Amino acid sequence: MTLDFSRLEDGATLPVDAISTSAIAGDVERVDGQVVVTLQLPHAADAPEYVRFPGDLYPADGPVQLPGLELGGAQASTPGVIDWSQVITAEMKVAAAAEQHLARVLADTAERRAAADAAIAPLQDAVDLDDATEAEAELLKDWKRYRVALNRLPEQVGYPTEIDWPAPPA
Repeated sequence: MTLDFSRLEDGATLPVDAISTSAIAGDVERVDGQVVVTLQLPHAADAPEYVRFPGDLYPADGPVQLPGLELGGAQASTPGVIDWSQVITAEMKVAAAAEQHLARVLADTAERRAAADAAIAPLQDAVDLDDATEAEAELLKDWKRYRVALNRLPEQVGYPTEIDWPAPPA
């Protein structure tokens, strides 16, 4: 079987499930211009170590002939099927990483906002009941300023990559 990975762009990954052979043991990637393929080589349990753990192969770009048993002479090579719709491009990886980062930032913001809400509630109750001390009233304003600052994080230049997190009240 012959597989042609020449369409795989630098930084892209082709999931193992997109390739129609059990001889490929993992995802295929192109890293710094080189195609990285992990093969599952057929061998007997008593095969020598150099057969079981071969060195890296550096084939030329283009079709790669997978190793197989040579039974009764050469076998005709058939093209392998690759589902190119499953390829994960470098751009898709960058977008996924940015999406994951934004999700972490939003979760962190929500956690900080929940802490602010928990701190504000009893202080607000004391103010509403005219039972707050001056220190409690000032602390309530500080927590509310903190919560407002959290709500304004998306307005910062560089958000969500660079965030100047506000400090919670002491």
